[in-house]
Amino acid sequence: MTLNEFKKLAQERSVTLELFWRFGKTEFDPWLRGPRRILAVRSYGFDLELLTTEGLRDPTQKTSALRVEYASLFDLSGDILSIYKSGSRPATEDEQEALDDWDAKVAQDPNLTAWAQKNYFRTFVSAKKKPDGRRRGYEYLIKDRRGEIDPETGRELIFDRSFRGDLALQYRVIT
Repeated sequence: MTLNEFKKLAQERSVTLELFWRFGKTEFDPWLRGPRRILAVRSYGFDLELLTTEGLRDPTQKTSALRVEYASLFDLSGDILSIYKSGSRPATEDEQEALDDWDAKVAQDPNLTAWAQKNYFRTFVSAKKKPDGRRRGYEYLIKDRRGEIDPETGRELIFDRSFRGDLALQYRVIT
């Protein structure tokens, strides 16, 4: 079931979630324990009811947010709902070309400024894309670069918010 299908289901009928795994732990604060109903479906995910405010900084709080910002980070198999953290993926050919070319420029002139780097990635045109003259911004590579190499592809790893990384949360779905 996709995220949109699950959201539609949660709007049509009562759905309850029970947290049983959170970042490698199975023991939680009191406010996270027990089956909790989905009270609202939001663009960013869901609002879950709070059964207790014990352990919360704000005792007047009525709901907690279950954020699922990208459908690729959502998985529902049977009655187990899994939410993943964002992860790193191998660079595309164009991204790797941009990174390698920048590294070569830095090797020639180690005194290049941050503005030079920003301008380089903003205006980089890959060898493949040169014939059509279109540019694509690669500024995200400045902060999302990981410096690690994927052993399978030999390409550098790039952080991508919509790429599925490690498991973050698991809930049992009760309808």
